[in-house]
Amino acid sequence: MVYNSVMYQIVFPFLFLVVLSFISKLFSEELQLVNIGMIHLIPILFAAMQLGRRDTFIISIASVLSFNFFFIPPTFTFTVHDFRYIFSFVIMITVGQIVSWLSEQAARAKALESSERLEEILLGSLSHELRTPLAAIMGASSGLLTEELDLNSEQKKELYHTIDNGAHRMRRLIDNLLDSARLQSGMLKLKIQECDICELLGSSLSKTEHTFPATLTINEEIPSVQGDAVLIEQALYNLLENAFKYGDAVNILVDHDPDGVFIRICNTGSIPHAYEASTAWRAFSRLSNIRGEEGIGLGLYVAYRIAEMHGGSIKTMSDGVEFCVTMRLPARSDR
Repeated sequence: MVYNSVMYQIVFPFLFLVVLSFISKLFSEELQLVNIGMIHLIPILFAAMQLGRRDTFIISIASVLSFNFFFIPPTFTFTVHDFRYIFSFVIMITVGQIVSWLSEQAARAKALESSERLEEILLGSLSHELRTPLAAIMGASSGLLTEELDLNSEQKKELYHTIDNGAHRMRRLIDNLLDSARLQSGMLKLKIQECDICELLGSSLSKTEHTFPATLTINEEIPSVQGDAVLIEQALYNLLENAFKYGDAVNILVDHDPDGVFIRICNTGSIPHAYEASTAWRAFSRLSNIRGEEGIGLGLYVAYRIAEMHGGSIKTMSDGVEFCVTMRLPARSDR
């Protein structure tokens, strides 16, 4: 896929050059030679903005040769009698290299700006989100270690629960960060096997901390999917955790169609606005319904990338009453 995309990017300027040369030849009597030279600069500039300097140099040579062969007298030869034309050729190639270099510098500046912005968001989120469970753990452990406090068994149990909950919150946060980093770097590799979606959903539900039951609807004869069971379960867990965190009622539908199996998880309660719901899966998304809960906006993103790795998709939407996430996986995958 990547190889074909790169080949297309390289071939397109050549085709563009052929078309421009043909048109210039048709109207060569109406066009002045300087205008034809400017026309042949267009594919060079296009390549300079889209490709690297090496490919831009190749396109530049091809454009110069075409300009020389078809338009510089004596035409249909590569002979050049006037030194001024050679100077023009050098200028065309040099302009391509300069524009290509400037494009590379602009891309690096943009990437650096995005990286700095991402680092700022990440550090800001971590400083807040890790501090909250860490403060709870330190407070509870200090209470248990203080000899002046005469705690009964129920009070000690409550403090132990506080420590346990805080540790789980920190672990979920760190797991999502690590999963996100592995997905971005391509380190995660799929271990393909036959997966029972209903079984993985049940396992995810059992691991999710929630204070109210979900309404579960599973249509008959749900086909299995080919995928990585551990990653699919992680994606389902993230979707369920998000629904229980912000919802006061959760409805789950498991169904299938000719395109594969889909799991739709909807919750009422605190839901984002409809205009922002469609992009809720993006990394570090902090929507209008956060209500101060822990998290840095990576749970849905990790699930989205896992579905994408399996040739599936995740779509998010809100109608003002419910926020729904639909995870779709192909019934069969060649991956």
